[in-house]
Amino acid sequence: MKRLEESLKEITVLNKNLMNKCQKVWNSKMKPVGSLGVMEDIVLKLAGIFENSFEDIKLKGCHIVAAADNGIVEERVSSCPIEYTRIVSEAMLNKTAAVGIMCNSLGVDLKVVDIGMKTEIKREYPNLYNMKVMNGTENFYKNPAMSVEQAVEAIENGILFIEEFEGEYDIFSTGEMGIGNTTTSSAVLYSLTKSSISEVVGRGGGLSDDDFTTKKKIIFESCIKYNTFQLDTLEVLADVGGLDIAFLVGLYIGAAKNRKMILVDGFISSVAALVACRLNSLIKDYILVTHLSEEPGMKIVLKELEAKPFLDMNMRLGEGTGAVLVYPIIKSAMEVYKNMKTPQEVYNLFEKN
Repeated sequence: MKRLEESLKEITVLNKNLMNKCQKVWNSKMKPVGSLGVMEDIVLKLAGIFENSFEDIKLKGCHIVAAADNGIVEERVSSCPIEYTRIVSEAMLNKTAAVGIMCNSLGVDLKVVDIGMKTEIKREYPNLYNMKVMNGTENFYKNPAMSVEQAVEAIENGILFIEEFEGEYDIFSTGEMGIGNTTTSSAVLYSLTKSSISEVVGRGGGLSDDDFTTKKKIIFESCIKYNTFQLDTLEVLADVGGLDIAFLVGLYIGAAKNRKMILVDGFISSVAALVACRLNSLIKDYILVTHLSEEPGMKIVLKELEAKPFLDMNMRLGEGTGAVLVYPIIKSAMEVYKNMKTPQEVYNLFEKN
């Protein structure tokens, strides 16, 4: 708990002076003011985060996937068997799952972290990291998913992971792999926001009508059972959350503490970002929500985070696939910012010759 508490205290505000200077540079370029929209916003955020190193940002991306199993799958809340967590995670490492293929094609480094899979990936991979807290969570319909201590351990592992690589990368992105994790994330979101269960819970990987009804019933009854609406954020995470969510929370905290930008993927990653921001609201300044997940609860998360994703591609795969697509946009935004001329510079180049 000490590392978590200290890390939260070390998060500071963005450098508004540098952001204002950056805005003046954008406004001086040969274009209508604000005409590059989100690209301009991204560079402004980078300026505020990186302060003295703004011009030397490492644009090499690091995509981190948290893999963990969830005991709640015993209650028929997922259309996929639990072994898919391990199988798909290994497929990522072999560049045969979607995010592995995308990272490879875009030149983004992929790192998969076993934070709580029920079984092991037996083959060795240089970009597979074992930080397992437990072999999957408990079935939270029967017992709390984990203890607060275990949730904190997973969070602190996320903080440590960012610290291990903060000298190598300036921009990180988040993904997850864990059968049943739309159920855990929906339960966390339902507890933190007290929104309507029908607005929070989606079909995840594609449930039948009967199983979808069961999923909503399981979440509702479990939250009533633990009275999650009256618990603090860490207690909610422990009772009905997942180890992958907890690890992602740590990544967001670690990124903010170390003044790094971190890209948020879809629903599960966004719920983890909300948990992190509930622990320290300044973390909002360091995250970039990338795409609009098809999960209905995403709209509630976005309202809570006061965020507006800029990709809307009807995606709901997870793995961080939406976030990874943003790396080329960031690179292009920085290139335009650095190399686009002012009207006078263009005039001098072409009109006087």
